[in-house]
Amino acid sequence: MSSRQLRKLQQQKDLERVQISAPDDPEESQDTQGPIEAALKPRPNLFAALGGEEEGEEEDEDNGAPLAEPTAAAVSHSGAKKGKKKKKKSKGKRTQHAVANGRARAEAKESEDEIDRAIKELKLDSARTDIGPGSDEEDATTTGPRKRMIELLAINTYHLRVANEMRRLFGREVIESANAEEEQQSRTRRQQTPQQVDLETFLREPPGAKKLPEVSLRRNVFVQGRDHWPRQSAGGLSMEEMGKSSDGLSTEYAYVHDKNYDAEQAVFWAFVQIGDPMRMVHLLKESPYHVSTLLQVSSVAKQDQNMALAAELCERALFTFGRVTTSAFRHDIEHGRARLDFRRPENRQFWLAGFHYLRSLIRKGTFRTALEWAKLLYSLDPQDPYAMRHYIHVLALRAYQSKWWIDFMEQMALAADHPDMIYLRQSLVLARLQMNDVSGAREVLEHGIRTVPWLYCALFQELSLDTPPSIWGIGADSGSRSFWVKLYIHKAKDLWNNSQATTLLQQVARSLDKVDVASLLSQDPAVDRGATRLAYLEGQTSLLAAAPRHLLDAQPNYEFDPLPPPLEDNVFTAQSSQLPWEREGGSQEEVGQDRLPDELVVRMQNLLARRGVAPGGGMMGLMDNAGDEDEEDDEVRALRAADDEELQRDIEAHMDWGNEQGFLGTLMQMLGVGRRANDDGDDQGETGGDEEAPPPGAWPEEDAV
Repeated sequence: MSSRQLRKLQQQKDLERVQISAPDDPEESQDTQGPIEAALKPRPNLFAALGGEEEGEEEDEDNGAPLAEPTAAAVSHSGAKKGKKKKKKSKGKRTQHAVANGRARAEAKESEDEIDRAIKELKLDSARTDIGPGSDEEDATTTGPRKRMIELLAINTYHLRVANEMRRLFGREVIESANAEEEQQSRTRRQQTPQQVDLETFLREPPGAKKLPEVSLRRNVFVQGRDHWPRQSAGGLSMEEMGKSSDGLSTEYAYVHDKNYDAEQAVFWAFVQIGDPMRMVHLLKESPYHVSTLLQVSSVAKQDQNMALAAELCERALFTFGRVTTSAFRHDIEHGRARLDFRRPENRQFWLAGFHYLRSLIRKGTFRTALEWAKLLYSLDPQDPYAMRHYIHVLALRAYQSKWWIDFMEQMALAADHPDMIYLRQSLVLARLQMNDVSGAREVLEHGIRTVPWLYCALFQELSLDTPPSIWGIGADSGSRSFWVKLYIHKAKDLWNNSQATTLLQQVARSLDKVDVASLLSQDPAVDRGATRLAYLEGQTSLLAAAPRHLLDAQPNYEFDPLPPPLEDNVFTAQSSQLPWEREGGSQEEVGQDRLPDELVVRMQNLLARRGVAPGGGMMGLMDNAGDEDEEDDEVRALRAADDEELQRDIEAHMDWGNEQGFLGTLMQMLGVGRRANDDGDDQGETGGDEEAPPPGAWPEEDAV
């Protein structure tokens, strides 16, 4: 409400009080009205003189706001006495009218104030109820650290784009020149190898193909799309809001598969069991935005030492996730309030894609972008299923975000319960040194050596330094302690390997007395599944040797879903996501869905073998045998055709959702079964010279490109 309106309301209240306290004698009321009105008279409105007609005055007065006679200055001095009596009479009417309107407004305001107070009280009560029972001090203790943690985990989407950091590091012209050179090399490679193509060329869209809209490429929240990616939809992937947390500080979202996407996921699962990577490549060609296939083919590209293609396929997977996000989700991740439930298999694909993309960013040296991605993956589930905290402390130091890391470490100690917090705290020494706080670094280091001497003893050995007497001979004496020590050193050893850190480390360790190990805890907390999953994905031998064996040996465990939660901890919403647990012995009652029997998979493999394609043996055999099919005798061809028809009938009988449009046809096409009688004519090609490039037949290390 403006100050002018407040003054008007105050005038109404004053006039109301005057009317109530005024005597019955009208003359006395007229005598007392003058000085009171004079005292209440506000500053004249200078703009009122521009339009001082009678109609304007009456209209303003009818609105209930008594004006202070702005037209008096415009009236001539000669006519002042003549109109005085008339004004006194009209003033009485105006005053009564204003008082009546003032009372109505005062009553309305009082009722509005009561409503506002009631609403505020209801909001406070509901907030207390959402937070839970307990005193106000307990509520503040619980929500305070969480609010601060949410503020620290706010994501700047500008830093999620690696191109922004690359331009900052090298300049726009260098990046554009490198991209143009890479495009030219790809074009030359396609022209020079018309018969045999590598994996990257095979997956790339041919020249002249339709492209995705520019808006879709550049406005993706996660990554910026590439021009040569095919123009197709996400294929049935979507996002839904599941609800808000009890305290209202976060909102849970979930990725959802529709029936078509679920059927495609079942095809992917069938190819996983066959074990032929080239079938995955063809499936990706058919469904270029199927996330599980993108991640699996990315793994194939890594095995072929094509790290650029592996990173690009992870980018495309994240691009697919970004295409289906809602505006509310994008807003919430910018404020650290978005959550995904790791128990949902559909959501776990996002963590896996983000993890592999994060490692590609580290290989490029774009640590600021990598830090933002690590923060995002941590914020989506504070339980930290991928142990992103072991990346965050390293990336924060490499990206010179020491102040943020110190604040984050303090809040994580209050808001989270991770078993390895004492080890992560040792990176505060390096953060203090980076901020030129040598005394603070020395204090943290002294406390750390007295608390975890076995860590610093191992660190001295890794840095090839002489171990001082204060910690000499103190080693990790339990399995969990050994794992935490090796994991920390594996991630942070290079950060300690500088003259400033090693000098301070030697000075402090030599100045201390022998650490009394007997006064410390005998063993560390058990290693959680998230840290074990990180060690499994890192593939570091010493880490895997120290990881809990019962977690590493748990089944199912596939590359597209490493070390998933136990069966009872999953939240299944799609039929195909349950198939890995069925293969490992889950009953139909537990999983609730028929599966593709193992004998059908064996028959598929046998059929492929008869066609000349060994599982995992690539596509050269298929290409070489393509011309020999006409030379088969009629008996062999009839036997194979009968096998195809029988296999197709069995698959239809065992897969209830095989009747979805496009599913069974895609499966038969990928497996090469159920061929039509006129295949001989189809093999000749209906498009003449415009037929597609053949499937990849040689890898870069086998055939020079």
